[in-house]
Amino acid sequence: MQEQSPLTVIFFGLQGTGKGTQARLLQEYLDTNTKAETIYLETGQLLRDFMAESDGYTNTLTKEIVSSGGLLPSFMPTFILGRQMVSTFTGDQHLIFDGATRRLNQTVMLDSMLRFYKRTPYHVVLIELSEEVATERLLMRGRSDDTREKIQKRIAWSKEHMDEVLKQFENFECTIHRVDGEPAIENVNQQVLATLNLS
Repeated sequence: MQEQSPLTVIFFGLQGTGKGTQARLLQEYLDTNTKAETIYLETGQLLRDFMAESDGYTNTLTKEIVSSGGLLPSFMPTFILGRQMVSTFTGDQHLIFDGATRRLNQTVMLDSMLRFYKRTPYHVVLIELSEEVATERLLMRGRSDDTREKIQKRIAWSKEHMDEVLKQFENFECTIHRVDGEPAIENVNQQVLATLNLS
């Protein structure tokens, strides 16, 4: 195993671009080829786990919004990520974020968290894919909340906010990498590893 300074990588892009797949492949690479542990923080899964924890008031309200295809208030994803960091992060692990920021204020809060934990500069990997292909990939997942109407609603909202989020990242201590999400999974993975100087 090689010595590798702990990486902090934020995967960014429309839903359906393969961010989760590429994040997992990066985690596998780091776990296999470096000595440091990897913490993978996938906001969607963390929220699903939170909703399944209990029928408390906050859990119930969260379920209602998610099941209707609505957008959660910005503090919820930030809260979910923050409590996971507090409970698991010891300072020397690789950090991989998937779906951590979709709005401007979430981006500011995520950056402040990374600065607090002394994890700057960090990497933002933007996986680029057309809206049409992203929609079809999401439909293939077969999740109950992935109807065409709900998917198109989420993607339209994401596209509306992506540019301002990227502009905000440009003002932070990070490097933005643009990766083509159209090729086969293995090819995209090679792009990700190359852009992070891992291959």
